Amino acid sequence: MIIVVSALKGGVGKTTTSVYLAALAAARRPATLVDADPQASAADWLESSEDESLERVTLVEAPTDRMLLKALDRIEAEEVAIVDTPPGNERLLAKAIERADVVIVPTRIGGVETARVEAVLDLVPRKTPVGLVISSARTYTRDYQDVVAAWGEANVEVWGTVPERVTIAAGPEAALAPDGIDAYRTVWRRALRATRE
Repeated sequence: MIIVVSALKGGVGKTTTSVYLAALAAARRPATLVDADPQASAADWLESSEDESLERVTLVEAPTDRMLLKALDRIEAEEVAIVDTPPGNERLLAKAIERADVVIVPTRIGGVETARVEAVLDLVPRKTPVGLVISSARTYTRDYQDVVAAWGEANVEVWGTVPERVTIAAGPEAALAPDGIDAYRTVWRRALRATRE
């Protein structure tokens, strides 16, 4: 199973989503985190962290189209690959999405976010399941409620929300936060369910 975590904009929780999903996947089956971002933030996180749940995750750095496709070709049938894509690289993102069994799009609440999410959604083939993760959300606000309702009207599923108060981590060296794991567990379950439908 290949899960592509994609966004054309940085700072929306893409790497955090990728790392948490990789940890959740590794609890049940072989998991590989493919860091396709030249900044290598996911790789730094895995290499720096002493979190036991990340010790079972295999790391592959693949910052070019060619390296990414080779890495995905090596994924075994029973394995889960989580691809952390770079922001702003539409070509690499499109190549990753072509191979995806599931696409997860992290976003935040705000005016420019909608257009960037729509640009990613335009790259996703109709048959490929896709869901949004709203990061750093103030779930009690009208803005949050309006955004969730608008995506629902557009037939785009919100698979999870990571509230602003959730402690994701104190940094790559710190352990994954239990409330972060809880927030992303819902996203992980939705991704699994989507591949079975």
